[in-house]
Amino acid sequence: MNGVVRTATVVLLAFALSGCTAVAPGPGQTGGAAGVTAALSAEAVSDVGNARPAVSYDGLMVRRRVVVAIHPNDGADLVALRRELNRAAAREHLFLADVSPDVLDAVVLEHLVPEVIVALPDGATLSDAGRLIDPAGYPGGAFPGASHFHVDSVLVHELRFSIRSKDPAGLADAIDREGILSDALGNYESTARTGRLDLEYTGPLLGDALVESVRAAIARAAHAHPGAVTVGPRSESGTGVDMAAEPAPAAPGEDVPAGDGHEHG
Repeated sequence: MNGVVRTATVVLLAFALSGCTAVAPGPGQTGGAAGVTAALSAEAVSDVGNARPAVSYDGLMVRRRVVVAIHPNDGADLVALRRELNRAAAREHLFLADVSPDVLDAVVLEHLVPEVIVALPDGATLSDAGRLIDPAGYPGGAFPGASHFHVDSVLVHELRFSIRSKDPAGLADAIDREGILSDALGNYESTARTGRLDLEYTGPLLGDALVESVRAAIARAAHAHPGAVTVGPRSESGTGVDMAAEPAPAAPGEDVPAGDGHEHG
């Protein structure tokens, strides 16, 4: 791999829900920063998580991932708790990634907004998550500071935005300084390759309008047309999701079907 890999706006432990949604620039709208900022700030949904966005970027770009949400005791040391989770994951040969609570369905978020939530790697199962948080496997019989856990299987976007550039590292710096992608995506990784910049995202599903606004923001920084920014999966391997075949998520106030989520003490 050539160039430098960096993580921008890393999502850590206490992740506040964001109301950032977007619409694509309308006909005649300029590509300047003000126009892109307005697009990324426009209200499309009243509350994040209340409805699944319109998603046509699917297939290998959408994955089913197992997540573990941790409810800490009052006054718990969240940094220490996250560190102990990493140690438990290492024993199970798993890598944990911090992820936004927005990946949880609205019906779950209606009752809880976890302060710590992690995603297991692609291909991990609910059984893997159960072994990870099994108190019998932890020295002393319990994770320090953890009250209980919520385990769920959720849909996430795993996207790669790519654009050709003579100075990909400089373009990455410009995008980071502008901060528009941080506002829109929360977290992403930029990789400067020979003649190309890749920006990779794993997180809550993005609506088509938001994806197009991200393309416009990248293109504006590169002084290019949005069509120059390609969108594809982070990985060509594994199993993707056909969103047209996905049942609608339960709405707030509805019962969660059995098996959709699991609480562990």
